[in-house]
Amino acid sequence: MSASLSQRQRILLIDDDELICGSLRQYLVQQGCTVDVALEPAAAECLMAANDYGTVIIDPYLTGGIHHDNTALLDRVCALRRHAAVIVLTAYGSTALERAAALSALERALAAE
Repeated sequence: MSASLSQRQRILLIDDDELICGSLRQYLVQQGCTVDVALEPAAAECLMAANDYGTVIIDPYLTGGIHHDNTALLDRVCALRRHAAVIVLTAYGSTALERAAALSALERALAAE
């Protein structure tokens, strides 16, 4: 990551796995990024309301949503942060999640034009 990019990059990390959050946050901070962590959807919404993020890294399958086609959190992130890059990071992929992510990316690209 270049110094100029990392210095202005603010990242929101949404995941309920504290080990993954801690490791990824530590790496990104070492690269010069500002990283906020949300371990649950309510905390993510509060942070998104209060801060402007250039990137959101999200595991859409938080506790209680594992093994379900849970795209609601991804949809909410994309609606609240239309101009942010959204990275889906999960161990539980699904066809529904892939479709939702692809549609979101397409809608956001068309809206940017």
